[in-house]
Amino acid sequence: MFDILIANFDLLIRGAWMTLLLSVASAVLATVLGVLLALTQLFAGFLIRMPAEIFLYIMRGVPLLVMLFAIYYILPYIGIDLPPIAGGILVIGLYFSAFMTEVFRGAIQAVPRGQWDAARALGMYGHRTLLIAIIPQAIRLAGPPYINTSIMLIKGTSLVSIIGIWELTLAGQQIVERTLAAFQIFGGVALIYFVICFSLSCYGRYLERKALYAQ
Repeated sequence: MFDILIANFDLLIRGAWMTLLLSVASAVLATVLGVLLALTQLFAGFLIRMPAEIFLYIMRGVPLLVMLFAIYYILPYIGIDLPPIAGGILVIGLYFSAFMTEVFRGAIQAVPRGQWDAARALGMYGHRTLLIAIIPQAIRLAGPPYINTSIMLIKGTSLVSIIGIWELTLAGQQIVERTLAAFQIFGGVALIYFVICFSLSCYGRYLERKALYAQ
């Protein structure tokens, strides 16, 4: 029954490696932008904060699928022609940066006010307070929700198949078109996604327990 899956499993693994590559690159972009946008929301002036707020509302309000179609079909009309992989990473990174922003903003605000006061009492002000006293604690608090958002990001990479990026989902579709074994192949695809996401989920629970015991 599973002979077809076993015979094509190497192709699914190659697709999974592309999925992981897209996920890691997009997560790095989303993390960097998320930190910057969170700091902008919390500490920037009105003229800088408002464009950031507008960007966040747009990213949260427009489906990822629509964003992918826009990057692939609309940008070439204005002279911007990105390779599919670069475009996919850009869109996924921008999209999930909006969710990462809330993760980091919430983590920074969750640091007790007394920690800010203690830092000032030790002579630390401005960016020194953030870098030395607040951000290390915020990173610990942000760990579990960051992992959960990363899991959403990994599953979101399955949508890039619509712009022709050969990753796990598209690999499964092509094998099914050739073998007509949809149950076996997509069962294998689901299993690979589950293994990746479950591993991250277990790590997120570990971070959650560690953060709880550290309090």
